[in-house]
Amino acid sequence: SFLWRQQKRQVEGVMVECDENVNEAAMSMSMDPRARHAQAITSHIKDRAVWNNLITHYSKSDLSSYAVSLFQRLPFPPNVVSWTALISAHSNTLLSLRHFLAMLRHNTLPNHRTVASLFTTCAALTAVSFALSLHSLALKLSLSQHPFPASSLLSLYAKLRMPLNARKVFDEIPQPDNVCFSALIVALAQNSRSVDASSVFSEMRGRGFASTVHSVSGVLRAAAQLAALEQCRMMHAHAVVLGLDSNVVVGSALVDGYGKAGVVNDARRVFEDNLDDMNVVGWNAMMAGYAQQGDYQS
Repeated sequence: SFLWRQQKRQVEGVMVECDENVNEAAMSMSMDPRARHAQAITSHIKDRAVWNNLITHYSKSDLSSYAVSLFQRLPFPPNVVSWTALISAHSNTLLSLRHFLAMLRHNTLPNHRTVASLFTTCAALTAVSFALSLHSLALKLSLSQHPFPASSLLSLYAKLRMPLNARKVFDEIPQPDNVCFSALIVALAQNSRSVDASSVFSEMRGRGFASTVHSVSGVLRAAAQLAALEQCRMMHAHAVVLGLDSNVVVGSALVDGYGKAGVVNDARRVFEDNLDDMNVVGWNAMMAGYAQQGDYQS
């Protein structure tokens, strides 16, 4: 009886281990788009959404060559979702722009997700002429007023050093969200329009929108440019209340703000609180703060 119970436990243990292995294998297959692709082929699936999702999953799995191959062998004519998935698979590269031109040649117009991805690519490539033409097309199709592509467009104009264009884009958004506000604040701060950036932040809060990591760091950057100590302290308190002070982007901006305001001890305190995650921006800001005070030893 004892031996039988022992053997039973061993068998049960093997069965549990086998079940775990099967579950792991099933999970890995569900995560691998190639397994999904094979299933779609063998099952003769005709659902357009399944094939479009496969292109997206290939791009997110760093298998963009598979995405192109699948796109070229779709069992139906590609629609705007298919093209957008292909364009997004090659974001931040010239291929993304070429796929977009091919889409237009096939008489397929973009949607808001298409232009959002393309605006991001134009910013990465500093493709000014293409960006301006794309903005013109988005205006004609009433796409640039949607918050999703609008925030990408705001970031694009920030990168291109066109803060007035960014402000104009923002003013044309019927219902901006806090992402759009944040993008405008960062755009203005990056282009040395510090007072305007602070004003937009106040407007955002006055309209009841929640602060984000980017809006707080943008205002701190503006405060650093003005060496405005009180504004740094107020934004620091605001970040603490919201739990954003531990974010490395906000932390780096605080170090920069306190350093340029001449309060190196406060900058060092924030720096040490975020030391484990501090990025190169924070390190440079800390060193600049000491250098500004003539302390070349610390």
